[in-house]
Amino acid sequence: MKKLLLLTLILTVCMACLSSCKLINKLFPCKHKNTVTDAAVAATCTQDGLTEGSHCVKCGEVVVAQKTITALGHTEVVDNAVTATCSSTGLTEGKHCSVCNSITQSQAVVPEAHNYGEWTILTEATCFSEGEKTRSCNTCNIKENTAIAPIAHSFVQNEETKLFACEYCDARIYAGHLYAAFNIPLNWYDAYIACEKMGGHLVTITSDGEQVVINDIISSKPLPSEVKEYFYWAGGLINSSGWKWITGEAMDYTNWGPQGLDGSTANWHIALTTDKSLSANSKMQIGDWEDLRHTAQWGFICEWELNILENEHFFTDWKIITEATCFNDGEQYRICTHCGVEETETIPRVEHNFIFSEATGVNACEHCSAALYNGHIYKTFEVKLSWFDAYKYCNNLEGHLATITTAEEQVFIETYMSSQLFSAPAWIGLYTDGDEWQWVTDETFEYTNWGDGEPNCNEKNEYFGHIINDLGNWNDVYPFDDVVTSLICEWEA
Repeated sequence: MKKLLLLTLILTVCMACLSSCKLINKLFPCKHKNTVTDAAVAATCTQDGLTEGSHCVKCGEVVVAQKTITALGHTEVVDNAVTATCSSTGLTEGKHCSVCNSITQSQAVVPEAHNYGEWTILTEATCFSEGEKTRSCNTCNIKENTAIAPIAHSFVQNEETKLFACEYCDARIYAGHLYAAFNIPLNWYDAYIACEKMGGHLVTITSDGEQVVINDIISSKPLPSEVKEYFYWAGGLINSSGWKWITGEAMDYTNWGPQGLDGSTANWHIALTTDKSLSANSKMQIGDWEDLRHTAQWGFICEWELNILENEHFFTDWKIITEATCFNDGEQYRICTHCGVEETETIPRVEHNFIFSEATGVNACEHCSAALYNGHIYKTFEVKLSWFDAYKYCNNLEGHLATITTAEEQVFIETYMSSQLFSAPAWIGLYTDGDEWQWVTDETFEYTNWGDGEPNCNEKNEYFGHIINDLGNWNDVYPFDDVVTSLICEWEA
């Protein structure tokens, strides 16, 4: 009985399993009598869609497959630009999709803007003050004013006075101070304020050197026309304790003129005489001091401390003292405009650049006309020297008087001299001790190219050789012979 029950249980389980396995499905396929629809999904601008489909509820098999519908993409329309005006912002051109309203090209905000015309100068900038310029909007006529930066000083040295003066404002530099004159008619107090506003003070004169600078400024400054006399205010004044400078400096140095010190009460101040005074009674010289009432309207001279740091210099551009050549270094210098210290610098010698000429047959340097031949460099110099000084001349250039040791070298020397249109007799490195002729380099003396009858030693000291260009022959002469007016140097390349 127990065995029968166990067998029945096993069969029941097996039949349940077989009903869902693939083998049963193949033996007894589903009729798909109960299907449901898989809804279509519409494609959008950016996402793919699906067509309608269906599947069997019983077995889950797809009856009608859904197909992918490609995304439609945006349908762009232009968002027009909006022009900015004087009082409202604008927009740049943009784009958006007319289907989904997505922004495909953003519009940027254009700031409100005026339609300005050209700038007009109201006040010219100077080395000591800003200028001002203005412009107007062509649409709404609103005005815009802006400052013009002060002009930077540009100091140039006067070769005669050795002072440095600004080429724009004529200010002078002396001993770490800057001085400038202004032909603006002001009373002493207003002149004092004008200098203070520019960061300086009315000039104080404490030495002969400073007085010379002030005199130079006064003499070079153009003065107003049709004046009988003219003065420049300085920073001196008198009070109960006597004359003093506004900076507190001691008034140990003075330069009162013959008409100075007329006043004896307060409100008298130092003024500097110009050489344009037409006063009949005036005996004043340029730069003489005179005491004048503070109410007079005159020009003024300001002074500034340059506040130069230790070892700080303001150099000019380099100026050439000696040009560099292919054989010598050059030299240049520059000067500090503020203290006068001078600095020199070596200019490296120029490198040879040899170029062969088919016309002359010579490989000559384009810079110095020296020639290159067989590993040696040759250069002619039209300079009248004794043989001894010619020897030193070439040695100082780190070469030697030319030596000619082969017929080929002789031909080259003649060709080179002709290419340089060099017709003067030239010293070469040839001499004799009275017994034998020899070269200055101690090279073997075998090849010669003496002229007819040479060397003849016609006179006692005809112990030195030169080359005659029109023939190429050698000749022996006295070492101080006036006929020889040039020389040829040679270098190892």
